[in-house]
Order: sequence, then structure tokens, then C-alpha cells
Amino acid sequence: MDGLTTGLILTLSTILIYTIVQKWWRQRRAAKLADQLLSDVIKDKDAFRR
Repeated sequence: MDGLTTGLILTLSTILIYTIVQKWWRQRRAAKLADQLLSDVIKDKDAFRR
């Protein structure tokens, strides 16, 4: 019974950590893409004004 409880807690904590890391990684990747898109828009806007 003790091994089963330990395994269950370990499995649930692994799933929880995986989902948190995956969400953080997606948010980080989206932020990088948003920064790149914003810099491209600003660059094109400045080039249009000149």
C-alpha cells in the first residue's frame, strides 16, 4: 500500500510539473514571436514614414 501511494503521488506530481513547464514554454515562445512581430511592424512603419 505504501509503494502504491508513493507511486501515485510521484505520477501526479510529474504530470503537474510537466503541464506547468509546457505552459511556461509555450508562453515564452509566444512572447518571442510577439516581440519579433512587433519589431517588424515598427521597422516597416518607420521605413514607410521616411
